[in-house]
Amino acid sequence: MVNRLKRMPLRFKEILKVIAAISSRKKAKVYLVGGVVRDLILGKIQFDLDIVVEGDAIAVAKALAKHCGVSFRRHHAFGTATVEFDKFKIDFATARRERYTHWGALPKVKPATLREDLFRRDFTINAMAVSLNKKDYGKLIDYYGGADDLKQKALRVLHPKSFLDDPTRILRAIRFEQRLKFKIEKQTFKWMKEAVLLDALQFVNPHRLRDEVILILKEPKPYRYIKRIKEAVGLDFLDKKVRLASQDLRLLLRIEKALSWYKSHFKKHRLIEDWVLYMAALIVRLPPKRIRYFLDRFGFKKGERIRLMSIKENIPQIKRLKRKLKPHKIHSILNPLSFESILFFYAYYRDKSIRASIGGFLSGSVNVRLKIKGDDLKRLGIQPQSIYSRIFEKVLFIKINKGLKSKNDELQQAQRIAKLLSKGV
Repeated sequence: MVNRLKRMPLRFKEILKVIAAISSRKKAKVYLVGGVVRDLILGKIQFDLDIVVEGDAIAVAKALAKHCGVSFRRHHAFGTATVEFDKFKIDFATARRERYTHWGALPKVKPATLREDLFRRDFTINAMAVSLNKKDYGKLIDYYGGADDLKQKALRVLHPKSFLDDPTRILRAIRFEQRLKFKIEKQTFKWMKEAVLLDALQFVNPHRLRDEVILILKEPKPYRYIKRIKEAVGLDFLDKKVRLASQDLRLLLRIEKALSWYKSHFKKHRLIEDWVLYMAALIVRLPPKRIRYFLDRFGFKKGERIRLMSIKENIPQIKRLKRKLKPHKIHSILNPLSFESILFFYAYYRDKSIRASIGGFLSGSVNVRLKIKGDDLKRLGIQPQSIYSRIFEKVLFIKINKGLKSKNDELQQAQRIAKLLSKGV
């Protein structure tokens, strides 16, 4: 592993040396653990590091933050801390063992050895460590056969109760299986299915389930992840009314294509959150009241709730795009929506008229802005100010339909519209 550590980016190597020096002074032992070790063996670079400390993790993290002149956050209850750099972070944790009072509960933790700390982890491939200590720097520590499982491309838990202690590992197993193109080991799959039959996921806090599902939806091309969950686990843990038929699975594939189209054709537009489209695909067929309950139960943020609900609520509006409408009418339908909503509808509807309208909007009128402001109307002596919003709307529609070139063109239209409004036209 020494050679693999040498291939890490220079900044990482420098920081690891500082961590080793600090821990030596504090008579602690430090180890790289988890996914970063797995990825080092696989020849990948991970930009967030996990460090386990046999000793005081918070003290080591605090000293590193002070040395590097960066901020850190501590979490005394778990003996953990996070040091935050510009483009990456390092999580520190005191080596610990865990005890679960019931299925799906957050664990009770106590200080422990590295071996015990690794045993509490989800899969053998994530239960390896690399020493950062001077005496054996770069030594791979693999008590549970993780390196062999990596070679065999096998996903294996460490003990029979793993999925019951933390049922979110059911979803994590599928995420790693699909991402790494591994296979869930036979006995592990049996234990996973037993946990599913016991409805173990229903004992997990919904907010933790939400986070695991979002992580899956953030994976590249999550169609196969969702298909695998449907086959191996089912979707009752989301909502008993969520049933993905073949047409819904095809929608997931169309979303993949729509996202690719958007990112290649509209690079100057706002970056969107891909996972929102996939989440909408999972719940869009539920009644509005049930979607609101779903969003409440899983504790989605306000902006996420608005985007997901607007997709359901605007389906009747989008259907209007089947008719041949003037550009300003298309603009008035699509402009109030988020880019996530607009792109979802591009994937949801296969109607050529709807897709053409959305494509035209994204390539054209979405960028149309007026050059005139309220002060310009004041200087023209237009009164009362209460009609300004109507004037702006009408001028914008004319600009979209006819392409007004200059600010002066817009002012002329504003004067004309103001006169019509004053006559009650």
